Amino acid sequence: MALLRHLALRCRDVETSRRFYETIGFEFVGYRPSGTSMDLSDGTVNITLLPHGDKERPHLEEGEEYIHCGIYVENFEAVWQRLHDLGATMEKTVKGRDAIDQDQAPERAFKATDPDGNTVDITGDKEEWRGVTI
Repeated sequence: MALLRHLALRCRDVETSRRFYETIGFEFVGYRPSGTSMDLSDGTVNITLLPHGDKERPHLEEGEEYIHCGIYVENFEAVWQRLHDLGATMEKTVKGRDAIDQDQAPERAFKATDPDGNTVDITGDKEEWRGVTI
């Protein structure tokens, strides 16, 4: 068995990305010794945010990106509202990729885009992904 415990993300602005992931529910652990990168955690998975500076990266449409992740949240509507208030891009449902109403949380899951263009699937459904137990 293997368990995912760490994910490193290159960010144009680590503080902006920090606000996005804290809005979802990750907690700030601390800055790395360099003082320019940081760790966040949900108690099970560590996310390290690393500066990527002004380096250009191509914009890839959802479904064409190199990586995206999925996050289960206990208070789905509250997380949706906090991301909405933050101004995050939330456009589609996870399974059907249907458009969502920007003024109301979808029924069970949605796709959000983090400040660096990474797709983050967010769900309140413990059975969203096959083979996963929470």
